[in-house]
Amino acid sequence: MFRDITRDDVYRIETQRLWLRWPKLTDAPAIANALADRRISDMTSRIPHPYPDEHAEAFIYSTRESNHNGTALGLVITPKQKPNSVIGAISLTSVEDNPKNLVIGYWIAATQWEKGFGSEAAISMVQTGFSLSKAEIIDATVKPENTASKRILAKIGFQEVGRESRFAPARQREEVIDCFRITRVDWRNGGAWSGFGAAA
Repeated sequence: MFRDITRDDVYRIETQRLWLRWPKLTDAPAIANALADRRISDMTSRIPHPYPDEHAEAFIYSTRESNHNGTALGLVITPKQKPNSVIGAISLTSVEDNPKNLVIGYWIAATQWEKGFGSEAAISMVQTGFSLSKAEIIDATVKPENTASKRILAKIGFQEVGRESRFAPARQREEVIDCFRITRVDWRNGGAWSGFGAAA
């Protein structure tokens, strides 16, 4: 799905304040510590609470494998001045039955909320998805009460396209989610990308 350039672990994306890079095993403690905060897990469908430490290592291995295979692009988010300090993660995942669709997902450590890091990382990831893959659509899902994530998506140019009930693996139940979408045409015509970093 993605070009060969993203399948090497030296690949990274530079933004104004951040590096988005492949996760490495030494990131596991920071990931586990951030995801121990229930405020993050409550807003996602796949992150359980409590979050076992061994899940962080499993996440790293599976993300690296998907990156290598080109089926997804999963990166951790770090401040430029502290490239070994993980403050979040972001991914683009291909849809198995529709190769022209990608799904974006992300989380930011609660200690770093309200600093604009989510928007900064997400806009660069959308740029990368449309630039380095053949995707025509990028989708996102958000819990109705997650107003912060909705603001991020709206800022980038995503449009709300409906509400659905989907299975949440973290809680083993159906949950209501709001669905958002941006197309390649929207991306080309949009102005939200100016002033943000691009792939390095």
